[in-house]
Amino acid sequence: MRRIRPTRRGLAVVLIVAVAAGMSTTFGPRSLDAVILPAVVALGAAVVQLALLDAPTVTRVPPPAGDPGTTGTVSLAVDADTPATAAVRDRLSPGLDGDPRGTVLVGGDPFTYDVTYRERGVHELGPAVVHARDVLGLARRGFVAEGRDPVVVYPRVFYPSPAVAERLRSLSTPADTAERGAFDHLREYTRSDSLRDVHWKSSAKRDDLVVQEFVDDGDGPTVTVATSAEAGRADRMAEAAATVGYALLAEGAGVVLTTPAGRVTLAPGETGRLLSHLARVGDGAVTDRDADVVVRATADGTTIRIDGASLPFDPGRRRTVGGDGSGDGGGGSDGDGAPVDTDRSPPEVSA
Repeated sequence: MRRIRPTRRGLAVVLIVAVAAGMSTTFGPRSLDAVILPAVVALGAAVVQLALLDAPTVTRVPPPAGDPGTTGTVSLAVDADTPATAAVRDRLSPGLDGDPRGTVLVGGDPFTYDVTYRERGVHELGPAVVHARDVLGLARRGFVAEGRDPVVVYPRVFYPSPAVAERLRSLSTPADTAERGAFDHLREYTRSDSLRDVHWKSSAKRDDLVVQEFVDDGDGPTVTVATSAEAGRADRMAEAAATVGYALLAEGAGVVLTTPAGRVTLAPGETGRLLSHLARVGDGAVTDRDADVVVRATADGTTIRIDGASLPFDPGRRRTVGGDGSGDGGGGSDGDGAPVDTDRSPPEVSA
């Protein structure tokens, strides 16, 4: 909590009082009554109002998680027992950009501002600084409203290169497809479906993709993924692991992911949990050399080892993931932030 200070308007009133007091010595006490007393009363009322004002509370609604380049909206509601106007300034941690300043009516509609995600990680919003003003705007009093909220910024996710995609598909597709349940019916394709379920003959006749539904697909395979990164290479490792894990989960495989931050077991489709874990991971070594997929990020580059073959992390176009870790974007950048050719066809992995 800070002291009560005059605003610019309040300083102007103080100046008027000083001038009027000087003039009263020349023109008599009536000038004192006509100008000085109302101004003094207004200033006194402003001080009393702010002195009795309880510390306001701030309720913040943070934006959903997203990947770098995403813009979200933050909502701030300020409440107190005594009505007042307030200038609010929220605090943003490094990795987030925005203009977190605004004017609100205490107890009124919330103030909103946009924030852009710049770097992978878990960043903080707050605490907010509230400068409450009296009704006439003559004085202000500052408060620091304690309370912080996290914003999760995922690693960037890409389509894997054709060579990596082919090997990942061999891991995510059951070896014996004859063990699947009996065919049930055809239905319209959705972006969460695996392309291995597309019925191509029927799709060609209908000029639209349709997929096969089975009575019981059974359990899909589980792929183990281990990741390691040298100092300063955690972002690149996270992007490679996100690219690999996203492709496997979207193809219907389960994933056991081991990173320097720990181990997480993911069911098919749990891309949000995958990206949330990778948003927090730092550099470090993992000794799980028997994993199906091993991702290593070093000063010499990032590699993905699958079935004994070591391939460079050379991703295709970028996916744009939303708050639930799903979705696809059109264009984007490659792993080094350079533009990519958005006309090149992505590998045949489902979104």
